[in-house]
Amino acid sequence: MTVTPPRRPGRPPIPRERIIEAALEFVDEHGGDALTLRALATQMSSGTATLYRNVSGRAELIGLVVDRMLAEVPDVGEDEDTGRSWDEVCREVLTGAFLALTRHRRAASLLADTFPDGPAAFALRERLTRALLRADFPVETAASSVATLARYTLGIAMQSDNDQPSPEALIALEGGRYPYLAKITGRLPELHEEFEFGLALMLRGLEATRRSS
Repeated sequence: MTVTPPRRPGRPPIPRERIIEAALEFVDEHGGDALTLRALATQMSSGTATLYRNVSGRAELIGLVVDRMLAEVPDVGEDEDTGRSWDEVCREVLTGAFLALTRHRRAASLLADTFPDGPAAFALRERLTRALLRADFPVETAASSVATLARYTLGIAMQSDNDQPSPEALIALEGGRYPYLAKITGRLPELHEEFEFGLALMLRGLEATRRSS
């Protein structure tokens, strides 16, 4: 009689939230292109099959990582926004998103090819849209504004903190070939200052649009 050896127990399950946290840490360290379930499993000293019990594949994992990153933006209830001006709400939401994206700049690059459709992403859009519509912006203007403000925030957040010219470029500037650029060299804003400056311009433009409509 053949005795069937007992089956070896499989790897213990891993909580879904722990996988998402580990994936975000992985992307922060290695970049979005390096994120695969196999690579993440190796990083977590686990097996790929264990991860597949929680996510269907790389695409779903990326969506979860993006939403986990956006969940760092402070969330408030509808009542907390009541009575506040629309531009105050927009500035708070977008500044929170900017800070979250710059903390995870390598993960932010995932948004270039991914439409964020998780709970945190929808909550941010809902809050922006609610502020604009309550301020009597036309629906079409509100829709364009939410999309444009989001893309602006992401675009600035993905930029390098170092915007100063190279030594070779400085030689050209100081040589008089570009006299007007030379006047502003060394006075370029820090990334957060650039973001705040551009956001203020956009919100003032939207306020002018709101009044005219």
